[in-house]
Amino acid sequence: MKMTNAIAIDLGASSGRIVSGTYDGTSLKVKEQFRFSNQPVEVNGSLFWDYLKIFQEIKYGLSLAEKDLGKISSMSVDTWGVDFGYVDKNGNLLSTPHSYRDTRVNEYLNELSDVVNDKELYKETGTIPSSINSILQIYSDLQISPYLKDEISKVLFMPDLIEYFFSGIAQNEFTISSTSGLLSAETREFDTELIKKLGMNIDWFFKPTVGGKILGNISQNIVDEVKLDNDIKVISGVGHDTAAAIRAIPEYYQNQSNSIFISCGTWSIIGAISEKVINDDTALSQGLTNEGCFDGRNRLLKNVTGLWILQELQKEWSYSGEVVTYSKMVEEAKNTKSINSYIDVDDELFGTPNNMSKKINKYLVKTNQRVPKTRGELILVVIESLAFKYKSIVESIEKVTGRKFKSINMVGGGIQNELLVQLTADFIGIPVNAGPVESSVIGNLVTQLQIIGEVHNDEIYNLLTSSYEIKKFTPSLSIDDSKYATFLNISKLDTE
Repeated sequence: MKMTNAIAIDLGASSGRIVSGTYDGTSLKVKEQFRFSNQPVEVNGSLFWDYLKIFQEIKYGLSLAEKDLGKISSMSVDTWGVDFGYVDKNGNLLSTPHSYRDTRVNEYLNELSDVVNDKELYKETGTIPSSINSILQIYSDLQISPYLKDEISKVLFMPDLIEYFFSGIAQNEFTISSTSGLLSAETREFDTELIKKLGMNIDWFFKPTVGGKILGNISQNIVDEVKLDNDIKVISGVGHDTAAAIRAIPEYYQNQSNSIFISCGTWSIIGAISEKVINDDTALSQGLTNEGCFDGRNRLLKNVTGLWILQELQKEWSYSGEVVTYSKMVEEAKNTKSINSYIDVDDELFGTPNNMSKKINKYLVKTNQRVPKTRGELILVVIESLAFKYKSIVESIEKVTGRKFKSINMVGGGIQNELLVQLTADFIGIPVNAGPVESSVIGNLVTQLQIIGEVHNDEIYNLLTSSYEIKKFTPSLSIDDSKYATFLNISKLDTE
């Protein structure tokens, strides 16, 4: 039986993974080969990505994977959005890539808005203005270091950059480019007039690659260094991790008009597929942004805080000397009666690390709500608030698209919290199809298999359903409308 082994390099904002996918012609078997820490590094108040460590760890992980698998056909990288590196005329990085959480951009927010106001920018690009967007990062760098304008040859987003290190081929993939805030809403290519207006150079960017491509074989220097097979193909597949995640949803390959997706991890991304960018005043008022799909279509979505708050609580309790597993946290919440107190998970109070329980209590006091007395009550406040947040965004997307969604496809590590999944079904009132957990990795892998010709697009649905269990959660209780009204009301209050 022929076996094809592909490698997904899945880079997150806290860890990186080298995961293999073995395809036997019928199903896909996934195995984590190596994992490493990928924390931003603070230097003199600035946050950077340790790209040399990332590169070296991936090489090591590939060597382990090849020893385990025997032969690797291809590799491809997916990462978080917006971050990038500057490549000079000699093909070298000009500086260490910044993390999107770096604060250097803060003083240039208003200045960028003076050049292009937020409404105009949204109309032009379909991207909600944000301090993390590539457009603001690049603009800020040019103000801080004007010499960069003469030194930059290319801007490569993180998956493009890593694939460049391995193949020597530079390009910009569509899904990751779409997170930059620099693509035209109409053409979905880099916006020449906007880029010129901001003092950038259109030559820094390639025409975005849609539908993937084989960049070439892994470079001979790397082959010689870590003793790899020099026939490993470096694939530009689906570079943005959320775009990869939805390619692991079976329903993505069937009728999507009645379905919404939620990718749930540290961040939660709630969205729907549309044929074109939706950038009207209603979409702007609802805070919805537009990003690209692998096949060139559009994702209308909103990013919200996901499991970050629960992760911070878990860290806080561990620092106090008590190891509280995630499953124990969920169990305590299940065995607790709701106190009907809620937080807006996107309030800036919860955006920074440490002392999360105190921040939650502070928010509840300021919004005149009951404060939890037990750990279980505290956890349930967060989970219920997150489910209500999902509900509000689904309603926003329905308002903008004029569609009434009949099901939700929920993927990512967050679906292991089955209380959150069930409450999502209950609060929104429609069924949730949960799975797979490793969605970004699986989407990365099936995309590679498609690009190298092992599977066709119309075969991926059967491949996914034969390989992974999709659990269905149906609404089990009706929610008092007054509770949701309370949530919506406190979300509008000023908690300063």
